[in-house]
Amino acid sequence: MHLPQLFAYLLPLCLSAAATHLSAPSGPYNVGFTQHIFNHTTPNDPTPGPGNIFLTSIYYPTRSVPSPNTSVAYFDATSAAIWGDVFNILPSHLLSLETTLQWQAPLLSDKEDVEKIKNWPTLVFGPGGGMNAGYFTSLLSDLASQGYTVLALDHPGEAPYLPLPYGNPGVVGWDIYMPYTDSLIVEMYEYRRAEMVALLGPDGFPALVELYGAYFNTQQYGAFGHSIGAATATGAMDGLDSIVAGFNIDGGLFGDSVNASLKGRPYFMTMNPNHFASDPDTWISFAERYANESKTEGGWLDWTTVEGSAHLAFSDISLWVELLPKIENATEKVDLGNVSGTRMDEILKTYVVSFFEWVTCGRYDEKLLDGEVEAWPEVVFNAKVRSDGHGTDGQNLGEGHA
Repeated sequence: MHLPQLFAYLLPLCLSAAATHLSAPSGPYNVGFTQHIFNHTTPNDPTPGPGNIFLTSIYYPTRSVPSPNTSVAYFDATSAAIWGDVFNILPSHLLSLETTLQWQAPLLSDKEDVEKIKNWPTLVFGPGGGMNAGYFTSLLSDLASQGYTVLALDHPGEAPYLPLPYGNPGVVGWDIYMPYTDSLIVEMYEYRRAEMVALLGPDGFPALVELYGAYFNTQQYGAFGHSIGAATATGAMDGLDSIVAGFNIDGGLFGDSVNASLKGRPYFMTMNPNHFASDPDTWISFAERYANESKTEGGWLDWTTVEGSAHLAFSDISLWVELLPKIENATEKVDLGNVSGTRMDEILKTYVVSFFEWVTCGRYDEKLLDGEVEAWPEVVFNAKVRSDGHGTDGQNLGEGHA
């Protein structure tokens, strides 16, 4: 559906609806939120966007108590109409979603808090193709509530609509049903990777932190993402030693990320059971190469499948569909699997938080990170690599998945 069509019915459908809350973040802190537009040129930008900026959303811990005056809206009206049409949800119901994010809340000031987390790696996130980073708010805010600073990137013009802060007009992008060719996906990967590298470079996030005198870590990063955002994180990790660990959420590898060499840095891969239908070999070859490198480099890798899941279920979308009323008698357009949104949200948070907690603090949950656990029977381990280069689930990492 194109934007002009949307405005014809946007107003009558956007009537008031009772507020709906995502699950509260599980960490000890509340969550502050701000955004910054970075100047960065994308040569021959394939999207309808301006090609000279990218947007970074920053999630960070705060002790400030949430209030209606500082709360951040989940949806804007334009995006609610677009995405509501896809998932058979009235725009008014999507607009009823509320976050616990607080716009530009004060940073932590307690010395004990600051000393505890100022050296934790800053986490940088890439969303799935054509999706706004805000559609992963549940996961990103949960990480911030644990004490992490989280940076999430958006490329204006890729998603159907991206609202921009500080009075700037939002950017209309590709149609939501945009067909992605293999060559276009590589172009997307290349501009995404360039933006992530620029963000972590001296003129990006480090310069912003210096300008405002914040305590955020600009020396070490963890990189993660969903779909093409995961490829972006992997490619950036290959090129930047400052990225100490990576987490791939159901993302095939594209461009030079296919041959990424991680030099033994920790890496977690999780996927839906149909992943190999669209990506038959990049994960297998990546894991096998990682295992071979680990014989000399050392290393740690987990590769799991969440049985019953689907690609978009690794985002907040599965929560929208579970928590909000659906339009009656509407035809389902997107498969979200048969794991509930709340369950998927809990699974993803549990593993991502546990992984980065180990990387950051050395607290290693052997029960969770070394194999199947009773609490999460959906999570099946396909392979593991440890420092001797051998997988504890067998050495043919691609066995059973070709």
